[in-house]
Amino acid sequence: MVNGGPRAGELPPAVWVTTDQSLGFTLAAVALLLAAIVVLAVLLVRTVRAHQVTRQEAERLRDLAKDRAQRISTLSHEVRTPLALIKGAGELIADGSAGTVTEQQRRFADTITENCTHVIELAEGLLSQARLEAHLFELRLERIDLRAFVRDAVRELRRVHSVLIQLDNHGRPITVMADARLLREALWNLGNNAVRHAGTGATVTFRVERGEDQAIVAVADDGQGMDSSTRSRIFEPFQTTSASGTGLGLSITKMIIELHRGRVLVDTAARHGTIMYLTLPTKDEDD
Repeated sequence: MVNGGPRAGELPPAVWVTTDQSLGFTLAAVALLLAAIVVLAVLLVRTVRAHQVTRQEAERLRDLAKDRAQRISTLSHEVRTPLALIKGAGELIADGSAGTVTEQQRRFADTITENCTHVIELAEGLLSQARLEAHLFELRLERIDLRAFVRDAVRELRRVHSVLIQLDNHGRPITVMADARLLREALWNLGNNAVRHAGTGATVTFRVERGEDQAIVAVADDGQGMDSSTRSRIFEPFQTTSASGTGLGLSITKMIIELHRGRVLVDTAARHGTIMYLTLPTKDEDD
């Protein structure tokens, strides 16, 4: 037997806790609980304040964006109205409706018309960009057969461009949920961009395909393509290599497609043409 230990068959001596010790333990536990509550309360207050500041800042930035969009809308209207009249007058002169014109006068009238068209497109592009950045567009989603929709867009583009525009669009209907007005603008931007950069005698091809849970619209041209420097900046506003372009079409198209949870991709190489890919989530026929 170890000295001081209990004998065989005996229990070890009981350890008693006095009332004062028990009360001390209880008070210590309560103190720790209160401290934890205070810390949580402080963190909660800080979180709420931070959230309020963030929300106020977001509202302030949104108001600034709305104000900017409104200013651009007013300016765009003031610019487009007189330019539309000037453009119309130029067209009347060019086609001889206002009387006989010489070849030199017709060239001057064509120059007036082309430059009016360019500035009108710039004003409209600025307005669309400002509205998209300010989130002033409310998507009006509807079921759209993408194959039929692209077919109509190509038909319209063929009416205004002399470049050969082909369409590869065979197969079952592909249903997407999209805002028809914004999607039409995106397709027009891609088509116009391809026509401008393809050059005279080039061919532009629209192709519609079904991918895995997504629809793909490819717009290809066999023009000069782009180098890596130009490619890295094509979605930046006002970046263009075309004398007749505004540099806003692709940046606007990217914002429109991203609103629809899609993507815009580019595949290009200098002197080997360009392919722009537009993807959109598909909707099952039974949904």
